[in-house]
Amino acid sequence: MSNVDQYAASTVEKYHVAADTESTSHRAADEMIPLIKQWGKQYLQGITLSGAYAKNTAVSLCADVDVLIALKPVPDKEMKNIFWSLFEFLSDHDVSAQTRTVSIQVKALGMKVDLIPAYRSRGSGVILFNKKTGLEVHTDLTQHVHLVGNSGRQQEICALKIWRERNKLDFPSFYLELMVLKALEPEPFGALTHNVAAVLRYIGNRFDQVEVRDPANENNVVSNDLSAKERKAIAKAARDALYDENWKKILW
Repeated sequence: MSNVDQYAASTVEKYHVAADTESTSHRAADEMIPLIKQWGKQYLQGITLSGAYAKNTAVSLCADVDVLIALKPVPDKEMKNIFWSLFEFLSDHDVSAQTRTVSIQVKALGMKVDLIPAYRSRGSGVILFNKKTGLEVHTDLTQHVHLVGNSGRQQEICALKIWRERNKLDFPSFYLELMVLKALEPEPFGALTHNVAAVLRYIGNRFDQVEVRDPANENNVVSNDLSAKERKAIAKAARDALYDENWKKILW
């Protein structure tokens, strides 16, 4: 392993958050369970850790944990009503909360916890509410976890998340993960710096043009989560990183 690869690998290891029941992320999620049960009542079907933590792609620079709250359909309540009901419930119980695209973010044990209310759909599918569009989203978060968790590309994804956070880029994690998987299709496994550079080249050259769809539902265009202006800013940051060719400026 070259010195550059050693440096990149040690930086990823420094910030990587391992999935562990004793981790702060896990305990932060557990802190919210009593309130979730109180809110969900008889409609609650399950509480599951999801997102980057479950995919083994979480980094401490954007430390948070996603909690999927699966519900049975509530009579006369659309997902939009359920989403805002959870937000109001938390506010009424003096929990500081802010709404995100499909989740409601709270803090516990100093960690950000994203609560994702969802109706169960067919199989392991779910129906979410997208605050940005005001529409329901049919997807499968379990499929997302399996796709990324079994990809063998978690190290590269963590590296790109570190790069994103250091550059203060608005780049949704699932979108980033799908871009990494797409860019690395022809690339070898286990070549960290080579592969991170390949992803940055792909983003720098093709990010504006590539349409990215949800593998669990082709009707969901993930790339629409960012405006053309936001995509251009990310592409420029990728080109700037490659121009530098200094790994201590790409990952630190």
